[in-house]
Amino acid sequence: MKLNIAAGVIFSVLTFAAQGAERPMRILIVNDDGCQSMGSTSLQDKLTAKGFEVWLSAPASNQSGIGSAITFKPGAIFDVKKVGNKRYCFPGTPADALDFALLGLLRGTPPDLVISGVNDGPNTGMAQINSGTVSAAARAVRYGYPALAVSIGMIPDPQEMAAGWPATKKHWPDAVDYTVNRVVELAKQWHGQQSLLPAGTGLSINYPPLPASQIKGIKYIHSPQQLQPQLEYKILPDGKAQQFIAKEVLQPTTDNSDTGWLDRGYITYTVIDGNISNTAYDQQYQQRLDRNILPIPEIKNSTGDK
Repeated sequence: MKLNIAAGVIFSVLTFAAQGAERPMRILIVNDDGCQSMGSTSLQDKLTAKGFEVWLSAPASNQSGIGSAITFKPGAIFDVKKVGNKRYCFPGTPADALDFALLGLLRGTPPDLVISGVNDGPNTGMAQINSGTVSAAARAVRYGYPALAVSIGMIPDPQEMAAGWPATKKHWPDAVDYTVNRVVELAKQWHGQQSLLPAGTGLSINYPPLPASQIKGIKYIHSPQQLQPQLEYKILPDGKAQQFIAKEVLQPTTDNSDTGWLDRGYITYTVIDGNISNTAYDQQYQQRLDRNILPIPEIKNSTGDK
Protein backbone atom coordinates (compact mmCIF):
# COMPACT_ATOMS: atom_id res chain seq x y z
CA MET A 1 0.00 0.00 0.00
CA LYS A 2 2.79 2.39 0.99
CA LEU A 3 4.65 1.47 -2.18
CA ASN A 4 1.56 2.30 -4.26
CA ILE A 5 1.13 5.67 -2.51
CA ALA A 6 4.78 6.53 -3.00
CA ALA A 7 4.60 5.55 -6.64
CA GLY A 8 1.50 7.67 -7.04
CA VAL A 9 3.21 10.71 -5.49
CA ILE A 10 6.26 10.28 -7.70
CA PHE A 11 4.03 9.92 -10.75
CA SER A 12 2.12 13.09 -9.84
CA VAL A 13 5.35 15.06 -9.35
CA LEU A 14 6.78 13.86 -12.64
CA THR A 15 3.50 14.62 -14.42
CA PHE A 16 3.40 18.14 -12.94
CA ALA A 17 7.03 18.74 -13.95
CA ALA A 18 6.33 17.53 -17.45
CA GLN A 19 3.29 19.76 -17.71
CA GLY A 20 5.39 22.71 -16.48
CA ALA A 21 7.98 22.07 -19.16
CA GLU A 22 5.33 21.66 -21.82
CA ARG A 23 3.11 24.56 -20.84
CA PRO A 24 2.31 27.08 -23.57
CA MET A 25 4.53 30.11 -23.79
CA ARG A 26 3.03 32.97 -21.74
CA ILE A 27 2.86 36.35 -23.45
CA LEU A 28 1.85 39.76 -22.09
CA ILE A 29 0.63 42.39 -24.55
CA VAL A 30 0.66 46.09 -23.65
CA ASN A 31 0.34 49.27 -25.71
CA ASP A 32 -0.22 53.01 -25.60
CA ASP A 33 -3.20 53.10 -28.02
CA GLY A 34 -5.69 51.76 -25.48
CA CYS A 35 -7.08 48.38 -24.47
CA GLN A 36 -9.52 48.26 -27.40
CA SER A 37 -6.86 48.96 -30.03
CA MET A 38 -7.05 46.55 -32.96
CA GLY A 39 -3.27 46.26 -33.06
CA SER A 40 -3.31 44.56 -29.66
CA THR A 41 -6.69 42.83 -29.49
CA SER A 42 -6.15 41.22 -32.89
CA LEU A 43 -2.63 40.22 -31.87
CA GLN A 44 -3.96 38.62 -28.70
CA ASP A 45 -6.62 36.68 -30.61
CA LYS A 46 -4.21 35.43 -33.27
CA LEU A 47 -1.49 34.41 -30.82
CA THR A 48 -4.07 32.64 -28.66
CA ALA A 49 -5.25 30.75 -31.75
CA LYS A 50 -1.65 29.58 -32.21
CA GLY A 51 -1.74 27.96 -28.77
CA PHE A 52 0.00 30.62 -26.68
CA GLU A 53 -1.26 31.83 -23.30
CA VAL A 54 -1.80 35.51 -24.00
CA TRP A 55 -2.72 38.30 -21.60
CA LEU A 56 -3.51 41.88 -22.53
CA SER A 57 -3.16 44.79 -20.12
CA ALA A 58 -3.38 48.25 -21.65
CA PRO A 59 -4.53 51.77 -20.80
CA ALA A 60 -8.26 52.36 -20.65
CA SER A 61 -7.84 55.28 -23.07
CA ASN A 62 -5.38 56.32 -25.76
CA GLN A 63 -2.08 57.34 -24.17
CA SER A 64 0.03 57.85 -27.29
CA GLY A 65 3.14 59.97 -26.79
CA ILE A 66 3.08 59.82 -23.01
CA GLY A 67 6.42 58.06 -22.82
CA SER A 68 7.40 56.40 -19.54
CA ALA A 69 5.08 58.37 -17.26
CA ILE A 70 3.51 56.55 -14.30
CA THR A 71 0.71 57.28 -11.86
CA PHE A 72 2.33 57.55 -8.44
CA LYS A 73 -0.48 57.39 -5.86
CA PRO A 74 0.32 54.80 -3.16
CA GLY A 75 -2.89 53.66 -1.51
CA ALA A 76 -5.06 54.64 -4.47
CA ILE A 77 -7.67 52.18 -5.76
CA PHE A 78 -7.86 51.79 -9.54
CA ASP A 79 -11.05 50.83 -11.34
CA VAL A 80 -9.59 48.11 -13.55
CA LYS A 81 -12.01 46.62 -16.08
CA LYS A 82 -11.85 43.04 -17.31
CA VAL A 83 -13.28 43.31 -20.82
CA GLY A 84 -12.57 39.83 -22.13
CA ASN A 85 -10.73 36.60 -21.49
CA LYS A 86 -7.31 37.61 -20.09
CA ARG A 87 -7.96 41.18 -21.31
CA TYR A 88 -7.82 44.18 -18.95
CA CYS A 89 -8.21 47.94 -19.22
CA PHE A 90 -6.18 49.88 -16.66
CA PRO A 91 -7.02 53.55 -15.97
CA GLY A 92 -3.50 54.88 -16.39
CA THR A 93 -0.46 55.05 -18.61
CA PRO A 94 1.25 52.27 -20.59
CA ALA A 95 3.84 51.92 -17.81
CA ASP A 96 1.00 51.66 -15.27
CA ALA A 97 -0.70 48.94 -17.32
CA LEU A 98 2.58 47.04 -17.58
CA ASP A 99 3.22 47.30 -13.83
CA PHE A 100 -0.35 46.22 -13.05
CA ALA A 101 0.18 43.08 -15.11
CA LEU A 102 3.72 42.18 -14.03
CA LEU A 103 3.44 43.19 -10.37
CA GLY A 104 -0.19 42.30 -9.78
CA LEU A 105 -2.13 40.28 -12.33
CA LEU A 106 0.70 37.90 -13.29
CA ARG A 107 2.69 38.07 -10.09
CA GLY A 108 3.99 34.56 -9.53
CA THR A 109 3.30 33.50 -13.12
CA PRO A 110 5.48 35.90 -15.12
CA PRO A 111 5.35 36.12 -18.91
CA ASP A 112 8.02 34.64 -21.13
CA LEU A 113 7.68 37.56 -23.54
CA VAL A 114 6.26 41.08 -23.42
CA ILE A 115 4.97 42.61 -26.66
CA SER A 116 4.14 46.31 -26.79
CA GLY A 117 1.93 47.07 -29.78
CA VAL A 118 1.21 46.69 -32.55
CA ASN A 119 1.27 50.48 -32.43
CA ASP A 120 -0.81 52.68 -34.72
CA GLY A 121 2.03 54.66 -36.31
CA PRO A 122 5.83 54.42 -36.46
CA ASN A 123 8.25 54.63 -33.58
CA THR A 124 11.49 55.70 -35.18
CA GLY A 125 13.67 58.73 -34.53
CA MET A 126 12.30 61.16 -31.99
CA ALA A 127 9.04 59.19 -31.75
CA GLN A 128 10.88 56.53 -29.77
CA ILE A 129 11.67 59.04 -27.04
CA ASN A 130 8.02 60.05 -26.70
CA SER A 131 6.54 56.62 -27.31
CA GLY A 132 4.52 54.87 -24.65
CA THR A 133 4.89 51.74 -26.79
CA VAL A 134 8.69 51.70 -26.79
CA SER A 135 8.86 52.95 -23.20
CA ALA A 136 6.70 50.07 -21.98
CA ALA A 137 8.94 47.57 -23.77
CA ALA A 138 12.08 49.21 -22.37
CA ARG A 139 10.56 49.13 -18.88
CA ALA A 140 9.88 45.41 -19.25
CA VAL A 141 13.51 44.89 -20.31
CA ARG A 142 14.70 46.75 -17.22
CA TYR A 143 12.59 44.38 -15.13
CA GLY A 144 14.37 41.45 -16.78
CA TYR A 145 11.78 40.42 -19.38
CA PRO A 146 12.48 39.96 -23.10
CA ALA A 147 10.32 42.45 -24.97
CA LEU A 148 9.27 43.49 -28.45
CA ALA A 149 7.93 46.92 -29.37
CA VAL A 150 6.13 46.68 -32.72
CA SER A 151 4.77 49.56 -34.80
CA ILE A 152 3.28 50.11 -38.25
CA GLY A 153 4.79 52.95 -40.28
CA MET A 154 3.19 55.81 -42.17
CA ILE A 155 3.57 57.36 -45.60
CA PRO A 156 5.21 60.76 -44.90
CA ASP A 157 2.92 62.91 -47.00
CA PRO A 158 0.54 65.79 -46.13
CA GLN A 159 -2.27 64.26 -48.19
CA GLU A 160 -1.86 60.95 -46.39
CA MET A 161 -2.11 62.77 -43.05
CA ALA A 162 -5.17 64.75 -44.18
CA ALA A 163 -6.89 61.50 -45.17
CA GLY A 164 -6.25 59.95 -41.76
CA TRP A 165 -3.26 57.78 -42.70
CA PRO A 166 -5.12 55.24 -44.89
CA ALA A 167 -1.99 53.25 -45.78
CA THR A 168 -1.22 52.79 -42.10
CA LYS A 169 -4.75 51.56 -41.38
CA LYS A 170 -4.74 49.27 -44.44
CA HIS A 171 -1.49 47.49 -43.56
CA TRP A 172 -1.87 47.48 -39.78
CA PRO A 173 -3.25 43.90 -39.90
CA ASP A 174 -0.20 42.91 -41.96
CA ALA A 175 2.06 44.15 -39.17
CA VAL A 176 0.03 42.08 -36.70
CA ASP A 177 0.44 38.96 -38.84
CA TYR A 178 4.16 39.64 -39.18
CA THR A 179 4.45 39.87 -35.39
CA VAL A 180 2.60 36.57 -34.96
CA ASN A 181 4.98 34.90 -37.40
CA ARG A 182 8.02 36.27 -35.57
CA VAL A 183 6.71 35.00 -32.23
CA VAL A 184 6.03 31.56 -33.70
CA GLU A 185 9.61 31.50 -34.97
CA LEU A 186 10.97 32.53 -31.56
CA ALA A 187 8.83 29.90 -29.86
CA LYS A 188 10.57 27.15 -31.84
CA GLN A 189 13.72 28.01 -29.90
CA TRP A 190 12.02 28.22 -26.50
CA HIS A 191 12.40 25.41 -23.96
CA GLY A 192 10.56 26.66 -20.90
CA GLN A 193 13.42 28.25 -18.97
CA GLN A 194 15.46 29.75 -21.80
CA SER A 195 15.19 33.48 -22.50
CA LEU A 196 13.70 34.20 -25.90
CA LEU A 197 16.03 37.13 -26.57
CA PRO A 198 19.58 37.96 -25.48
CA ALA A 199 19.50 38.78 -21.78
CA GLY A 200 18.83 42.41 -20.93
CA THR A 201 17.62 43.38 -24.40
CA GLY A 202 14.52 43.92 -26.45
CA LEU A 203 13.73 44.76 -30.04
CA SER A 204 11.84 47.67 -31.59
CA ILE A 205 10.30 46.64 -34.92
CA ASN A 206 8.81 49.07 -37.43
CA TYR A 207 6.82 47.59 -40.31
CA PRO A 208 6.29 49.61 -43.53
CA PRO A 209 2.74 50.51 -44.59
CA LEU A 210 3.18 48.66 -47.88
CA PRO A 211 2.03 45.46 -49.57
CA ALA A 212 4.28 42.51 -48.74
CA SER A 213 5.49 42.43 -52.36
CA GLN A 214 6.93 45.94 -51.96
CA ILE A 215 8.80 45.34 -48.72
CA LYS A 216 12.50 45.18 -49.53
CA GLY A 217 13.84 43.33 -46.51
CA ILE A 218 14.94 43.75 -42.90
CA LYS A 219 17.45 46.34 -41.74
CA TYR A 220 19.11 46.33 -38.34
CA ILE A 221 19.76 49.96 -37.55
CA HIS A 222 20.62 52.05 -34.49
CA SER A 223 18.58 55.09 -33.59
CA PRO A 224 20.58 58.27 -34.36
CA GLN A 225 22.18 60.19 -31.51
CA GLN A 226 20.75 63.49 -32.80
CA LEU A 227 17.08 63.34 -33.67
CA GLN A 228 14.79 65.42 -35.84
CA PRO A 229 12.08 67.11 -33.71
CA GLN A 230 8.52 66.04 -34.49
CA LEU A 231 6.86 69.29 -33.50
CA GLU A 232 7.30 73.03 -33.73
CA TYR A 233 5.44 76.00 -32.27
CA LYS A 234 4.19 79.33 -33.54
CA ILE A 235 3.87 82.16 -31.04
CA LEU A 236 0.54 83.93 -31.64
CA PRO A 237 -0.06 87.68 -31.22
CA ASP A 238 -1.88 87.14 -27.93
CA GLY A 239 1.12 85.25 -26.52
CA LYS A 240 -0.42 81.81 -26.87
CA ALA A 241 1.40 79.04 -28.73
CA GLN A 242 0.08 76.90 -31.57
CA GLN A 243 1.58 73.45 -32.19
CA PHE A 244 2.38 72.06 -35.63
CA ILE A 245 3.91 68.86 -36.97
CA ALA A 246 7.38 69.73 -38.22
CA LYS A 247 7.41 69.87 -42.01
CA GLU A 248 10.38 67.48 -42.15
CA VAL A 249 8.23 64.74 -40.61
CA LEU A 250 5.95 64.82 -43.65
CA GLN A 251 8.80 64.45 -46.14
CA PRO A 252 10.40 61.10 -47.03
CA THR A 253 14.01 60.71 -46.01
CA THR A 254 16.69 58.43 -47.41
CA ASP A 255 19.35 59.00 -44.76
CA ASN A 256 21.03 56.17 -42.87
CA SER A 257 18.57 56.21 -39.97
CA ASP A 258 15.73 54.00 -38.79
CA THR A 259 13.27 56.48 -40.30
CA GLY A 260 15.19 56.58 -43.57
CA TRP A 261 15.23 52.81 -44.00
CA LEU A 262 11.56 52.52 -43.02
CA ASP A 263 10.66 55.18 -45.60
CA ARG A 264 12.56 53.17 -48.22
CA GLY A 265 10.40 50.13 -47.58
CA TYR A 266 12.44 48.10 -45.08
CA ILE A 267 11.30 46.52 -41.84
CA THR A 268 13.59 48.10 -39.28
CA TYR A 269 14.96 46.30 -36.24
CA THR A 270 16.49 48.41 -33.46
CA VAL A 271 17.87 46.56 -30.45
CA ILE A 272 16.99 48.29 -27.16
CA ASP A 273 18.25 47.67 -23.66
CA GLY A 274 16.34 50.20 -21.57
CA ASN A 275 19.64 51.58 -20.32
CA ILE A 276 19.71 55.22 -19.23
CA SER A 277 23.41 55.23 -18.35
CA ASN A 278 26.48 55.26 -20.60
CA THR A 279 29.86 54.59 -19.02
CA ALA A 280 31.77 54.96 -22.30
CA TYR A 281 32.16 58.70 -21.68
CA ASP A 282 33.05 58.67 -17.97
CA GLN A 283 36.67 59.69 -18.56
CA GLN A 284 35.74 62.57 -20.85
CA TYR A 285 33.29 63.91 -18.27
CA GLN A 286 35.93 63.61 -15.57
CA GLN A 287 38.33 65.65 -17.71
CA ARG A 288 35.73 68.38 -18.19
CA LEU A 289 34.13 68.50 -14.77
CA ASP A 290 36.66 67.25 -12.23
CA ARG A 291 39.31 69.92 -12.78
CA ASN A 292 39.87 72.68 -10.23
CA ILE A 293 37.33 71.25 -7.84
CA LEU A 294 37.64 72.69 -4.35
CA PRO A 295 38.42 70.12 -1.64
CA ILE A 296 35.21 68.57 -0.36
CA PRO A 297 35.06 68.76 3.45
CA GLU A 298 34.63 65.55 5.37
CA ILE A 299 31.09 64.91 6.54
CA LYS A 300 30.84 64.80 10.30
CA ASN A 301 28.43 62.59 12.17
CA SER A 302 25.76 63.83 14.54
CA THR A 303 28.19 63.89 17.49
CA GLY A 304 30.62 66.13 15.68
CA ASP A 305 33.29 63.40 15.45
CA LYS A 306 34.98 62.68 12.16
